[in-house]
Amino acid sequence: MHFVLLATHDPEVCPTANATTRDLMLKTAPDMLNLAQKAGVDLVAGPFVNREHTIVTVVRSDKVEDVDRFLMESRLPHWNSVRVLPSLTMEEGLAEIEAQTPIF
Repeated sequence: MHFVLLATHDPEVCPTANATTRDLMLKTAPDMLNLAQKAGVDLVAGPFVNREHTIVTVVRSDKVEDVDRFLMESRLPHWNSVRVLPSLTMEEGLAEIEAQTPIF
Protein backbone atom coordinates (compact mmCIF):
# COMPACT_ATOMS: atom_id res chain seq x y z
CA MET A 1 0.00 0.00 0.00
CA HIS A 2 1.08 3.56 -0.61
CA PHE A 3 1.18 6.18 2.11
CA VAL A 4 1.49 9.93 1.67
CA LEU A 5 3.43 11.50 4.53
CA LEU A 6 2.75 15.17 5.23
CA ALA A 7 5.12 16.62 7.82
CA THR A 8 4.68 20.20 8.97
CA HIS A 9 6.65 22.27 11.44
CA ASP A 10 6.66 25.78 12.88
CA PRO A 11 9.16 28.34 11.60
CA GLU A 12 10.87 28.34 15.01
CA VAL A 13 12.03 24.74 14.55
CA CYS A 14 12.68 24.96 10.81
CA PRO A 15 16.20 23.76 9.91
CA THR A 16 16.74 27.09 8.17
CA ALA A 17 16.23 28.93 11.47
CA ASN A 18 17.02 26.47 14.25
CA ALA A 19 20.59 25.20 14.69
CA THR A 20 19.57 22.10 16.66
CA THR A 21 17.05 21.02 14.04
CA ARG A 22 19.50 21.81 11.25
CA ASP A 23 22.15 19.60 12.85
CA LEU A 24 19.62 16.78 13.31
CA MET A 25 18.44 17.03 9.71
CA LEU A 26 21.96 17.16 8.32
CA LYS A 27 22.76 14.04 10.33
CA THR A 28 19.67 11.98 9.39
CA ALA A 29 18.84 13.12 5.83
CA PRO A 30 21.78 11.39 4.09
CA ASP A 31 20.70 8.08 5.68
CA MET A 32 16.99 8.43 4.81
CA LEU A 33 16.98 5.73 2.10
CA ASN A 34 18.81 3.27 4.35
CA LEU A 35 16.47 4.00 7.27
CA ALA A 36 13.46 3.36 5.04
CA GLN A 37 14.85 0.08 3.72
CA LYS A 38 15.68 -1.16 7.23
CA ALA A 39 12.07 -0.44 8.27
CA GLY A 40 10.62 -2.28 5.26
CA VAL A 41 9.55 0.91 3.50
CA ASP A 42 10.20 1.92 -0.11
CA LEU A 43 10.58 5.62 -0.88
CA VAL A 44 8.44 6.26 -3.97
CA ALA A 45 8.78 10.05 -4.15
CA GLY A 46 10.48 12.64 -2.04
CA PRO A 47 11.09 13.77 0.54
CA PHE A 48 10.19 17.12 -1.01
CA VAL A 49 10.67 20.31 1.01
CA ASN A 50 9.23 23.76 0.41
CA ARG A 51 8.93 27.21 1.89
CA GLU A 52 5.60 26.33 3.56
CA HIS A 53 7.41 24.38 6.32
CA THR A 54 6.01 21.15 4.89
CA ILE A 55 7.74 17.95 3.84
CA VAL A 56 5.93 15.63 1.42
CA THR A 57 6.98 12.02 0.93
CA VAL A 58 5.28 9.08 -0.76
CA VAL A 59 6.21 5.64 0.50
CA ARG A 60 5.13 2.06 -0.12
CA SER A 61 4.91 -0.56 2.60
CA ASP A 62 2.90 -3.66 3.46
CA LYS A 63 2.25 -2.44 7.00
CA VAL A 64 1.60 0.96 8.50
CA GLU A 65 3.66 -0.15 11.49
CA ASP A 66 6.71 -0.20 9.23
CA VAL A 67 5.93 3.36 8.13
CA ASP A 68 5.72 4.38 11.78
CA ARG A 69 9.07 2.69 12.49
CA PHE A 70 10.62 4.56 9.54
CA LEU A 71 9.27 7.86 10.87
CA MET A 72 10.71 7.24 14.32
CA GLU A 73 14.09 6.17 12.93
CA SER A 74 14.23 9.22 10.66
CA ARG A 75 13.29 11.38 13.66
CA LEU A 76 10.88 13.48 11.59
CA PRO A 77 8.26 13.47 14.39
CA HIS A 78 10.84 15.07 16.70
CA TRP A 79 10.36 18.40 14.94
CA ASN A 80 7.26 17.84 12.76
CA SER A 81 3.65 16.94 13.08
CA VAL A 82 3.29 14.04 10.62
CA ARG A 83 0.08 12.91 8.94
CA VAL A 84 0.12 9.44 7.39
CA LEU A 85 -2.46 9.10 4.63
CA PRO A 86 -3.10 5.58 3.32
CA SER A 87 -3.43 6.02 -0.43
CA LEU A 88 -4.19 4.08 -3.60
CA THR A 89 -2.72 4.40 -7.05
CA MET A 90 -5.13 5.84 -9.61
CA GLU A 91 -5.62 2.35 -11.08
CA GLU A 92 -6.43 0.90 -7.66
CA GLY A 93 -8.79 3.77 -6.91
CA LEU A 94 -10.63 3.32 -10.21
CA ALA A 95 -11.01 -0.42 -9.60
CA GLU A 96 -12.43 0.31 -6.15
CA ILE A 97 -14.89 2.83 -7.61
CA GLU A 98 -16.03 0.35 -10.26
CA ALA A 99 -16.60 -2.31 -7.58
CA GLN A 100 -18.84 -0.10 -5.44
CA THR A 101 -22.48 0.78 -5.92
CA PRO A 102 -23.14 4.56 -5.97
CA ILE A 103 -25.43 5.81 -3.22
CA PHE A 104 -26.86 8.72 -5.24
